[in-house]
Amino acid sequence: MGVSGVFLKHNSPIQLTQAIHHVMAGEIWLDQRSAQSLAKAAIQQAENGPLPTFTEREVQVLRSVFEGLGNKEIGTRFGISEGAVKATLQRLFEKTGVRTRSQLVRIALELYRGHW
Repeated sequence: MGVSGVFLKHNSPIQLTQAIHHVMAGEIWLDQRSAQSLAKAAIQQAENGPLPTFTEREVQVLRSVFEGLGNKEIGTRFGISEGAVKATLQRLFEKTGVRTRSQLVRIALELYRGHW
């Protein structure tokens, strides 16, 4: 998917510089808080059984999030309201056990690679 790192806007400029250097060196950068949330979600998912399946609409929205599109852009692309996009994202958050878009992208890359 071309993602080499996830950097959250609340991190310091020093951490941004470190992240850039790591990615430039071919490493993957993931914010520590995101990593902890993803690990918890992965453990919870393992305890809860098989991975949930996504609807066609959920896959469309998730792929659009990967592309960096906002809710309004996603809605326009698929001819649905921004509210429908938000509702779909909430279902994806619930199914994957995450709370943010960046966590959703990361968990999808880690756990769902090859499932859709």
